[in-house]
Amino acid sequence: MSPTSQALSVPSAEEVRREYRSRGGCDFICPGGGHGAAAVSAALLAEGYSVAGVANPIDEGGHSARVRWDLYRHLGYWPIIPGDTVNLLGGGFAHPALYSVTNSRLPKDTGGRSADALFLEVLEAAAPGLPESDRAVLDEFKPFLTQIGESVQRQLIDPGITTLAGASLQNLLHVGVMVHVGAYRKGLPSIDEDHYLRGSYLLERAMKADPRGLVVPMSLDKVTLVTKHAGGRTVVGGINRVLLAKGDGPNELAYGDMVPSFMLPDAPSESKEAEAQKLAAARVIDWYPAEVEHGPTTQPFDNDWVFKEIRPLSPRVNPFLIELIRALKPNAAIVIPPGNAHESTYTFFILAGLWEELQAAKARGVRVILICNPVNLLLTAGYTVDDYLRSIEQALLHTTGSDIKAEQVIDRVVVNDPSDTSDKVQEMMRGQGIPLEVKQVLLHRTPTGPITVSDDDLARLRARGMEVVQKAMLAVETVSIRGLETEAISYEREKLIEAIL
Repeated sequence: MSPTSQALSVPSAEEVRREYRSRGGCDFICPGGGHGAAAVSAALLAEGYSVAGVANPIDEGGHSARVRWDLYRHLGYWPIIPGDTVNLLGGGFAHPALYSVTNSRLPKDTGGRSADALFLEVLEAAAPGLPESDRAVLDEFKPFLTQIGESVQRQLIDPGITTLAGASLQNLLHVGVMVHVGAYRKGLPSIDEDHYLRGSYLLERAMKADPRGLVVPMSLDKVTLVTKHAGGRTVVGGINRVLLAKGDGPNELAYGDMVPSFMLPDAPSESKEAEAQKLAAARVIDWYPAEVEHGPTTQPFDNDWVFKEIRPLSPRVNPFLIELIRALKPNAAIVIPPGNAHESTYTFFILAGLWEELQAAKARGVRVILICNPVNLLLTAGYTVDDYLRSIEQALLHTTGSDIKAEQVIDRVVVNDPSDTSDKVQEMMRGQGIPLEVKQVLLHRTPTGPITVSDDDLARLRARGMEVVQKAMLAVETVSIRGLETEAISYEREKLIEAIL
């Protein structure tokens, strides 16, 4: 793979850095990478602030992992996982009409059509559901989509490196951009960081991202999650290994033995007691990042493989992220958004060298604000705010070897008050009223109950030196995730902004 950026104007890496520096530093950095980080970033941008979104490096399932595996076999090194980067860019920074296009899947039957033709078909399919005023934006996006599609076809599909059928468009778009500018090319020992920065800038401009925002990866290293569960299991590969295991897997993990049957397709019914036992067993009690051998490397991607040879890893922080932290404006904040605790929200704290950067930033007056997920999910069933804070402490302990307390890091905790909300929100916080097909596809996002905080909990948190903001902040909204339209609960933008500021 070689750079072929003549048709698209791509500034040099130094020109990109110079433009970012000319903005005078960010008001907020929002690490996390998922839909929570996108929502927080979008809310802050809407208030006129400058924001850097930071995508996490952990994902072992779905089409993202398949594409990365295909590239790894071809390149000999791991590229950045594409999914969360475009989720964050599209959901938080880009024009919503363009995100409605990129957040789509290609048909399973491609009919022999090329990538560029399929990309344009997806755009045209999304157009009827959008306002007429968005047509001009879509028309401007077509040349970019066509050229990246041609690169994907020529450099990824024709050589047989990966396939189009049923693929996530945002994954192929991100990889296609990086191939197009030469960030991912054979003969290198690792990602070309300068070209990656150029590709990120190109994608931001093409998707009409707010010029006060940018999206960067936390790390350029390949990271695998190891989780220890209350039921005695140790799972290598994080939540997707729990969800996707079929038959025997790591530590003889059997399909569904930590996942209640109501969340699984074609599973026999079970008692409420059995469901409760599985949720209790799935609860993560410790976690850390690792480097593992994924094998056999000569074969196509297969989620059933056992991940072997665990080597504890402290992923290197992206050098450009360090530059952004050091350039934070006076009275700026790092906002840890709501999300999956171990795979999304707190992966920020596993980065090697981050603790030292946080200490220096806090000494300059930068605040660190934690927005707690309002509900617990499968691997955090029954968690309290203390458990979420403990997850940060575990990450820092594994990375630094030091017993760093949460109050040394977190200045403010924002937590929803679940008692003062509508009946529908209450129901959805318990995972009720969600269609089965949504649960089965979006199992990792199915709530298992609200996070509750007693008066004693609040007093204890404040006694530890943390400011606590608690109030009812949830609403129900319609979202599109992996091509599914579904209702989800999320923080109301205005109330969330008040809590942050």
